[in-house]
Amino acid sequence: MTAEPLTSRAFAGALITELVAAVDAVSGGATALPAAESLPGRGWRIDATASGRLRGGVTAWIDDAGAVALARCVLGLADHPDAATIADLFGEMWVQATGALSLKPPFTGVRLALGAAEPGDAPSDAVWVELHAGDAVAWIAVGATAVPAPVEAASPVENLTTMASAPVVAATASLDAVLDIELPLVVRFARTVMPLKTLLTIGPGSVIDMERSPDEPVQLLVGDRLIARGEVVVVGGNYGVRVTELVSPTQHVRVLEA
Repeated sequence: MTAEPLTSRAFAGALITELVAAVDAVSGGATALPAAESLPGRGWRIDATASGRLRGGVTAWIDDAGAVALARCVLGLADHPDAATIADLFGEMWVQATGALSLKPPFTGVRLALGAAEPGDAPSDAVWVELHAGDAVAWIAVGATAVPAPVEAASPVENLTTMASAPVVAATASLDAVLDIELPLVVRFARTVMPLKTLLTIGPGSVIDMERSPDEPVQLLVGDRLIARGEVVVVGGNYGVRVTELVSPTQHVRVLEA
């Protein structure tokens, strides 16, 4: 399957797709139809700033009546939700949508700093859909002015991978310049995905099932690249990791794209 191009409009459409998936997970069924035209009037708006592979502004919007209907559907409310409830729900939905999209090519490496949900007008030149979830119908719009960022130099890990295939003398001379560079080493125990409804119930004392055995190997990452796997041990009263498997340079993968 051909990946979507990294454009602002493709990014806006993909964000809407992830939002529909988030609503579907907590409502038991959600679909979106392309809107033939924009919906005038006021609604709830979130402005965001894109960084990484896309840089610029992104705005998400939902109409007032749709926001109320969606909040009642998702949260199971009998009464009219207050403004704070609508703002929190709309914000959480977009947090989940942007988080899910950041794991999917070609949008890996795109980061969004989301602002708070506030009453406001719909963005111009936006992608529009009509979202249906249960009895709720909402108009959703996402506008983006972000543009692809300039291609940046390869990371130290990528440079080391490239140098492995160069002549030994040239590689040695190049390595001398980077061997003292400090790189962040991260140990990742597990990751999980959960519905928005479950996220909203998390509080002190909550237990989250990571769906993995304590005996399974952990991952060692440099940046966003997997370099090794290992097992957790105790060393002098502190946690450590015993490396059990090295990932060769030719097998290095960006974990967020896996």
